Amino acid sequence: MKTKNAVYHIIYGVMLALSVCIVIYLVLDFDYPSISDTEFSYETAFDTGWHTAGSSEEINIEKLQKLECAVPYEQFSIFNTLPEDLSGGSTLFFRSKNIFFSVYMDGELVYEPQVNESIFYNRSMGTHWSCIDFSSEDAGKEIEIRAYTVYKSARGGIDNIYIGSSGGAVLNIIGERLVAFITCVLILFVGLLLIIADIPINMQSRKNHELLYLGLFSISVAVWCLAETNLMQLYFEDSRTMQIISCGSLMLIPIPLVLYLDAAFGFIHKTVRPAVCIMSAAEFVICWGLHLLGLADIHETLTLSHIILAISAVLLAYTIIRSSIVVSANQTKNIYRILRGVGLCSIAVAAFIDIIRYYTGAGSDSAMFVRIGLLIFILCYGSSSLENTINAVKLGIKTEFVSHLAYHDGLTGIGNRTAFEEHLVELEKIKDNVPAVGIIMFDVNDLKYVNDNLGHHYGDSMLIKSAEIIRSAFENLECECFRIGGDEFAVLLSGDKVEDRYKAGIEKFVKNVGDHNDLPDKEFRISIAHGFCAYDKNCGLKKLMDVYQRADMKMYENKKEMKANHVRPEEYYKKMMKQKKQTVVT
Repeated sequence: MKTKNAVYHIIYGVMLALSVCIVIYLVLDFDYPSISDTEFSYETAFDTGWHTAGSSEEINIEKLQKLECAVPYEQFSIFNTLPEDLSGGSTLFFRSKNIFFSVYMDGELVYEPQVNESIFYNRSMGTHWSCIDFSSEDAGKEIEIRAYTVYKSARGGIDNIYIGSSGGAVLNIIGERLVAFITCVLILFVGLLLIIADIPINMQSRKNHELLYLGLFSISVAVWCLAETNLMQLYFEDSRTMQIISCGSLMLIPIPLVLYLDAAFGFIHKTVRPAVCIMSAAEFVICWGLHLLGLADIHETLTLSHIILAISAVLLAYTIIRSSIVVSANQTKNIYRILRGVGLCSIAVAAFIDIIRYYTGAGSDSAMFVRIGLLIFILCYGSSSLENTINAVKLGIKTEFVSHLAYHDGLTGIGNRTAFEEHLVELEKIKDNVPAVGIIMFDVNDLKYVNDNLGHHYGDSMLIKSAEIIRSAFENLECECFRIGGDEFAVLLSGDKVEDRYKAGIEKFVKNVGDHNDLPDKEFRISIAHGFCAYDKNCGLKKLMDVYQRADMKMYENKKEMKANHVRPEEYYKKMMKQKKQTVVT
C-alpha cells in the first residue's frame, strides 16, 4: 500500500509541476496591457517644484514640520504650478499626514477636507487621502496649500502626490500596498484561528492558554499594521478614528506577548510577568488620561508605548537566549524549538528596526518590518506548535481514559467503588440540605457456582447483565449506579420523593429480572438480592455510613429469603441443561 501511494504522490507531483509551468509560460507570454493599464494608467508624480511664499527654493513636502515657517498651529502656505498640458478630467491625488490644510487655486478655495471633532480624537487628522478634480482650463495655474502642523517632533507632510487619473492613482496605491494588506489580513485570520484552537485544547485538566495569548498578540499587531498600510483610509473617511486605532492598538500588544512568553517558555523571575503587565496597564491609563484631559494626545505619548514595546522586545531576546542555552546544556537539537526561536528573533529584530525607522523618519510605512517579522514568527510557530497540539490532544485523550478507569468498573462500565465512596462523601456534606438520601444495595446470587461450573466467561456475562438490569431500572430516576465489589452493586438516590423513586425503580428491576429469566435460550438465570434504607432528618441515623450498613443488612436478609425460596443453583442449572439437550434432540 505504501509503495502504491508513493507512486501516486510522484504522479500528482509531476501533474502539479507541469500545471504550474504552463500557467507561468502563459502569463509571461501574454504581453498586452490590462484594462487598468489602458483606463487608469496616466498619472505623474507631482512632488517636485514646491516652495514657500517669497522663496523659489524647492522644499521637501514630505517633511513640512522641518520648515522654519512650520510652527504648530500657525498657518503657512506652499505653492506649485500646475502643468501646461493638464487635460480635462485630471485630478490631484495625495496623502497628508498630521496636518490640517485647505487647497486654493489662484486664491480661490477649491478643496477643504471635512474635519469632525470628538474628545477621543487626536489633535491631528492622522493620515488622510485627498482627491481634487481639475479641468483643462486650470492648466498653468498656481496651486496653493495652506496648512499648519500639530506636532513639531512628529512627521507632518504630504506624499504619494500625483496628477492624472484618480483611478490610476488609487490602483497604484493599492498595488504598492496590497501585499502588506493581505499579510495583515492573514495575520489577523491566523490570530482568530489560534484563539478558537485554544478552546478545545484547554478543555483538558491542565490549563495553558499559550494559543490564546499568541492569538491576541497577533490580532493586536495585525490591527496596528492594517492601520499603518493606510489602505483602510481609502474606504473609511474618518481618518482620525484610524489614527486612534493605530496608536491605541500598540498599547494592547505587550500584555498578551508577555503572557505568551511565560506560558510557552516560562520566566526565571516570576516578577517579570506582573511587572510588564502592570507597566502596560499603567501606560494605558496614563496615556488615555492625558489624552482625555487635553494635556497630550496618545500620538504625543507614543514614546511610552515604544518603551514598553522595547522592554517586550528585550524579553523576546532574553527568551531566545535562555531557550538556546537550555537546548545547548541538554545537548538536544529540537527543530521545533529552533523554529520558534527564529520566529521570536524575527519579531524582536523587526520591532527594533521599525522603532528606529519611526524616529529617524525613514520610509512612510511604519510597520513594514514588524509585518514581515510577525509573519515569519507565525509560520515558524505554526510548525512548532503542530507537535505540541498533537501531544496535548493525545495527553487529553490519555488523561480522560485514565480518569474513566479510575472511576468506572472495567467490566460493567458503571461507577466503581472509588466513585461510590466519593459520592457518599459528597452526599454526607449536604445530607441535611436535601429532603432525603437513599441507598439501595444489591448482591448477585449464584455467581460462585456459575464461575466454578460454567466458567468465568459466563460469570462475567452474568455480572454485565445484572449491571444492565439495575442501570436500566433506575436510569430515568436521577440515580447513580455502582459496582462496589465482586458481586455487589449499589444505587444512590437523593432529593425529593426518594422512597417513591425507589419503589418505581424496584418495580422495573423485578420486571427486568423476570423478562430475562423467561427467555427460552438464556445461558444463566439472574437472581439478585436487594436492600434499601433512606436518610432524612427524622430517621434517627446520624451518618450515611449507618444508612449504608442498614441497607446492606436488609440486602442480606433478602438474600437469605431468596435462597430459602428459590431452586438451588445446582438443581436449576442441571434441569436447564437437560431441557437444552432435549430441545437439540427434538
